[in-house]
Amino acid sequence: MILGMDGRVITWHIGSGLATYTTNLLTNIQKYEDLNGIFMFYPNDSKTDLFDINSIPKSMLIGERRSDFWNKVYQVRWKLDFPIDFFHNTVNGIGLPTNLNCSNIVTLHDVIPYVMPETVDRPHLDYTFKNTPYIVENASHIITVSNYSKSDIQRYFGVSDDKITVTHLAADDIYQPMDRDKARNVIFNKYGIDSRYILYLGGFSPRKNIARLIEAFQKVKENHKDPLYLLILGEHSRSYPQLWSLTEKLKLTDSVKFMNFVPTNDLPFFYNGAEVFVYPSLYEGFGLPPLEAMQCGTPVVTSRVSSIPEIVGDAALLSNPYNTGEIGEQILKLLSDEALWQRYSLLGQAKAKEYSWEKTAEKTLEVYRKCLKFG
Repeated sequence: MILGMDGRVITWHIGSGLATYTTNLLTNIQKYEDLNGIFMFYPNDSKTDLFDINSIPKSMLIGERRSDFWNKVYQVRWKLDFPIDFFHNTVNGIGLPTNLNCSNIVTLHDVIPYVMPETVDRPHLDYTFKNTPYIVENASHIITVSNYSKSDIQRYFGVSDDKITVTHLAADDIYQPMDRDKARNVIFNKYGIDSRYILYLGGFSPRKNIARLIEAFQKVKENHKDPLYLLILGEHSRSYPQLWSLTEKLKLTDSVKFMNFVPTNDLPFFYNGAEVFVYPSLYEGFGLPPLEAMQCGTPVVTSRVSSIPEIVGDAALLSNPYNTGEIGEQILKLLSDEALWQRYSLLGQAKAKEYSWEKTAEKTLEVYRKCLKFG
């Protein structure tokens, strides 16, 4: 079997969940002997080559993290003159070549534009509504990342069970427990954070619910005697000015720190140094950050909606993401009860071990085999 893989996301969108998924899938799937080769395809005049993460030019991996990714990704010209058995697009079918002469597999992570259109930028929304029905109908097979997401895809597009496969994701191996004081020292020396902190890591889309997190943090501050920061990690987007205005309104400018984009290698220190990781998202197809925090041994407060309960099970404290009081109460439980903190630290680590990129790769390879057998 020879696989052609859409390589845009691992060089244009480094640090994103899409890039994490694609890179880990490729790294693990290349170990299987019945996969004779993986050709990485890049649009326009970029090179096409056999996959080897170490051979990708360093400038492509650590240079600009393409702030225009979601503009460039829609319109691309592909040069597909290599003999391949399948082409796999891992970016929800966006930019899928139309001149394929082989099976095509699409990883459709979620259908957020259909479920929560008010949280999606207009260009992405327009593209999705115009193209996704065609992409789904013409794909040889659909892969998605949770049973919840599978149900949504079937609800909106009527995909049969035999055409869709769930492959759960996993936390990367770099996320491991470490000495918490050591982690905090790294964060202090590099970023100047000199107090204990609650951590959020993720996007700035309205569905990530950061405004309610800030409001919940105000309630936590009012009921917690020790100095405490809320660190918000993630590349700023258009919602940032409104979030900063809310922080000013609530008189939290000394306590809420917007850290912007943080290099991946520093994230284990942030996770391990945190008192609690909070992820109050309104909708996720999977949601990797809670699993990353759990693998580090940091207790998690997250939402009891969409796919999140499926992924974290009983290893995190769940709350109604629309209820700031409930979010704050769950955070305070962990801050005030050392035994409870230890319990959820251990539960989280055990739960994270249930997932692995090896399992993801194995289930994906089963899809490839099925497509090769039945065309």
